[in-house]
Amino acid sequence: MSLKSKRLGSLADIFQSEVLEGTIRKIKISKILPSERQPRGDRKKSVEELANSIMTDGLLQPIVVTKSEQTETYKIIAGERRFHAVSQLGWQEVECKILNKPEKEIYKLAVIENLQRENLSAYDEADAMKILKTEYDYTDNEIGAIFGKSRNYISEILSISALGARELELCKEAGIDNKNLLVQAAQSHKKGDFNNFIQNFKNGTVKTIKEAKAFNKTNTSQKSSKKLAKCSLEKTENTIIIQSDDPKTLQEIETTLRKVLSKYLS
Repeated sequence: MSLKSKRLGSLADIFQSEVLEGTIRKIKISKILPSERQPRGDRKKSVEELANSIMTDGLLQPIVVTKSEQTETYKIIAGERRFHAVSQLGWQEVECKILNKPEKEIYKLAVIENLQRENLSAYDEADAMKILKTEYDYTDNEIGAIFGKSRNYISEILSISALGARELELCKEAGIDNKNLLVQAAQSHKKGDFNNFIQNFKNGTVKTIKEAKAFNKTNTSQKSSKKLAKCSLEKTENTIIIQSDDPKTLQEIETTLRKVLSKYLS
């Protein structure tokens, strides 16, 4: 068992205070529906391999579902790959564990199940955390407590989700799949240097986490230096001349000086 699995525990362990006593029974495949919202982007990844395993060893864990009273169908909470695998094998029914949970809890359980199995990419994990926070109103602390992660870890993951669709696609095309490298890509975007970051990653200048952090740190320092270099000050006997290529900077300096001088001239 991985360290991550040890921290998360089983679904029953995590929600034992809620006394989850879901019944387990066989349900017709035709009555089971995949969830409209699945934390993992690639829903059918390695389904054929799983189907072969199930054909050899059987279904080791039931699919977790919730019942829709209106349509008499069941929506998958956890185990969508198992569902696709047994469907591929031509099964007419499959063993399921039925839980009665509100939508907010259903999505949380789905994320937990995928993280337990380490099937979520950094992109999927960031998107899932964002949905928990923005659509289901979980705080950073609550999300951290659910998944056994620090608040800093959650903040970093959420920073990835702040990247736009175009930026995320560029990261994927460049081959950035490491969570920490994606965090640094998000930092470069925040500082307005995303395109340079991607180009440096592609040409091999930035490959490691250390190099990515150095890139962001160096570029921030250079930008700060350039900003300061725009201003110059010249003092004569009765005059101080301040020059800058940036009109906004001159305006800010003038406003500040007027406020300071007004105290002495009033």
